[in-house]
Amino acid sequence: MSILGSIFGQKSATPRSEQAVIVHVDSTGLPEDVYEHYDLATIEDRLIKVIKEDQLGEFDGNEVGRDEATLYMYGPDAERLFAGIESTLREYPLCQGARVEIRRGAPGAPLREVRL
Repeated sequence: MSILGSIFGQKSATPRSEQAVIVHVDSTGLPEDVYEHYDLATIEDRLIKVIKEDQLGEFDGNEVGRDEATLYMYGPDAERLFAGIESTLREYPLCQGARVEIRRGAPGAPLREVRL
């Protein structure tokens, strides 16, 4: 964190850990009623709660594109982070068929991919 950031309490734009769980949610291919009844804000709130309660890392935000939304989570152990949030993702209809990247290192490190 920069000196000004620490003075003014701003969060660093760089995640504290290089390990990541990145979830790619389909924005177009699910049944229309899923998009009508389920939203990103709800799944994000649920993920934030689990990650915080179980001290797994941090939810860092999302990027929304035309065909998919991407959720970014970081922590000291990507496998543990995924294990902690997997049931939350699987239970939420918006995450049907989501592609999950579990990366145990900095960007470019080998990753494991899971399809929900």
